[in-house]
Amino acid sequence: MAMLIGGLAAQQARGASVVLSPQQAKTNGIAMAPLQAVTYRAHVEGIAMVVDPQALTALAAQLATARATVDASNEEVMATAAQAKRQQTLYRNGKFVSERDEQAAVAAAAAAKAQSVTAIATESSARASARASWGAALAALAEHGPDAFADYADGRRALLAVALPIGTAATPAHDIEVLLPDGQTLAASLIGPSPHADAVVQGPAYFYSAAGDSLRSGQRFAAIVPIGAANATGVVIPDPAMLWYAGEPWVYVEATPGHFTRRLISTGARDVKGWFQATGFRGGERVVIRGSELLLSQELKPPPSATPAGDDDD
Repeated sequence: MAMLIGGLAAQQARGASVVLSPQQAKTNGIAMAPLQAVTYRAHVEGIAMVVDPQALTALAAQLATARATVDASNEEVMATAAQAKRQQTLYRNGKFVSERDEQAAVAAAAAAKAQSVTAIATESSARASARASWGAALAALAEHGPDAFADYADGRRALLAVALPIGTAATPAHDIEVLLPDGQTLAASLIGPSPHADAVVQGPAYFYSAAGDSLRSGQRFAAIVPIGAANATGVVIPDPAMLWYAGEPWVYVEATPGHFTRRLISTGARDVKGWFQATGFRGGERVVIRGSELLLSQELKPPPSATPAGDDDD
């Protein structure tokens, strides 16, 4: 019995082949998929929260009002300054303008100038507050008025605040993937950094834009956020292909038609689809994505000549 166990352990370590005919593979529901060559980029898992756009729409309206007030005050400054200049000229030339009228025109011009200074200061303060609350990118977008956020208000787009783990220093990728509850992924594109850290995660946060048809304000999702530069090429072992045995992850590869070999895989790096392998696999190899348990049971069957335990003659 000890010899049999030792023989099986060696077989498992080297991943002995299992041979099935095409008909056997079909009958037993064995399904395979080719591995795709990929360029892997390191990533972190963040938390994406759907942000209510109402505050941004209100901010955009506030900035638009402040801008309009500045424009109107500037026009008033120009008009009153021109009127004061005419009154002064007429007064100096004795053209039927009293000193009182001339002084009133000068005072009106001064008042308009003061109102303009106040309007400019108010707008500047509103813009600074917008940047402090929403970051430079969204604040700049808000300066285009409420229409800039029409797609968000109507639900066609969703604004996401994506918080990264504390200590994340690298700039995140422009394009990320949000993991939805049904297992699907949603692409999101970078808008810009947020000036605030997430209250829970406490790491740096960034604003992203995504299709908003299926999202609701306040929802939270996991997000896969690539960081840094692409640093390796290899393949990704899809999740359905991975088989745990003896505390280690394996995958069955069709080495030659009908011959399936079990290989150990690394779980040191992954993306949303599976585990990245820099070595040991090549693009185009076919891996089993359904039926791995059956192949393992076949592989671990004792050879026909093996003596069952307890059958030793006394």
